[in-house]
Amino acid sequence: MESRDYFIYLLRCHLSGENPQGVPNANWAEIYSLAEKHSVTAIVSSEIKKLAPSFRPEGKLLSAFNQKLGYTVRNYEIKMQAITKFVSVLTAAEIPHLIVKGAVLRYLYPVPELRTSGDTDAVVSPENYQKAMDALVENGFVITKKYYNVANMLYNGEEFELHTELESVNVQSKIYFSDFFGNISEGEGFTYKLKPLYHLLYVITHIAKHLKTGGAGIRMIMDIDAFFRNYPDTDIEKLLCECENLGLKQTALVLIALSKKWFSTPVSVPYTFEDSSEARLYSVLSDIILTGGVFGFENGGVGMVNLRNEMSKSGKSGTGASVKAFFKWVFPGVSYLKERFYYCHKHPVLAPIAWLQRLFEAVFGHSKHTEDAVKQMFSSGKTAENFNYLFKELNITENESGK
Repeated sequence: MESRDYFIYLLRCHLSGENPQGVPNANWAEIYSLAEKHSVTAIVSSEIKKLAPSFRPEGKLLSAFNQKLGYTVRNYEIKMQAITKFVSVLTAAEIPHLIVKGAVLRYLYPVPELRTSGDTDAVVSPENYQKAMDALVENGFVITKKYYNVANMLYNGEEFELHTELESVNVQSKIYFSDFFGNISEGEGFTYKLKPLYHLLYVITHIAKHLKTGGAGIRMIMDIDAFFRNYPDTDIEKLLCECENLGLKQTALVLIALSKKWFSTPVSVPYTFEDSSEARLYSVLSDIILTGGVFGFENGGVGMVNLRNEMSKSGKSGTGASVKAFFKWVFPGVSYLKERFYYCHKHPVLAPIAWLQRLFEAVFGHSKHTEDAVKQMFSSGKTAENFNYLFKELNITENESGK
């Protein structure tokens, strides 16, 4: 069995409760590399412990798996303490807040402690944004970056993102999720979470967003499987109807079908990868997810994304597309400047200053980042072409007006 296949199999066993079977001569070094790339090493390690000793990795590799398992459990406790502090501060300040993604989704997993997450995402209304930041800073949180609609914070080494809106991938989803304290959420006191069906809808939107900006990892597909196992009575017709309203029905069908193929997800949808006509889509999507890591950073980064965007808009590839992508990256539009620089959003008249700052940062501020981006725009043509093909198959290209 190929390392990729056995890696996916072990994750499936964890999600389904199936007892894993060993395979002879498993390449545990490759499996460890995949697990690390996707931040699921602790889950794989927990499944390894269920294998007969003769099928387990040996020596340093076994120690590496075990160490990551222990580290993940300890980190969970630290993260929970930080999240508790975050929620208590906003509650004391009487600020309604919505917790989304990993901090909620982990509790759908068989062992929540093993479902890792990077930062913790929360959303407050725009009118409470400054008040929330002030309250958190007064209680030991440190702002590391601040934009008009999101602030990055640290507390005891744990990362938080405070948003004023839910992420969207197109205009439809931006409008749909704008009333996040309305009918789509539920809560106690000042702490809210999305209702199950709407959280799954948001997960699908979130995956589409990450595919649009570089890639999505296997953990996001695992979230889909975990959802259906916890909510087996989900109204799939209603879900697909809502996805169609967001322009994401085809995306949802493909992602759910992928979850079903990889993890035997207990759900029925009118789409399958078992047809030979879907072989290329399955191959491209699988490669993008498995090679890209948690958020697709290993697929090429900002340079590849800019090249892909240009290919999508112009319908052309080659050097011409690379040159156009480069100039659009060096000379971004005003909408980008408003999003990138808080002062430009508040005072659009300062756009020329923001443009000069952006130019300086792009060319001089991050030399390694700049070098990598330029290389990607002129050397990642095949990857960009695969992404362009994927977006057309998922109908994401039609909805690129979102942010």
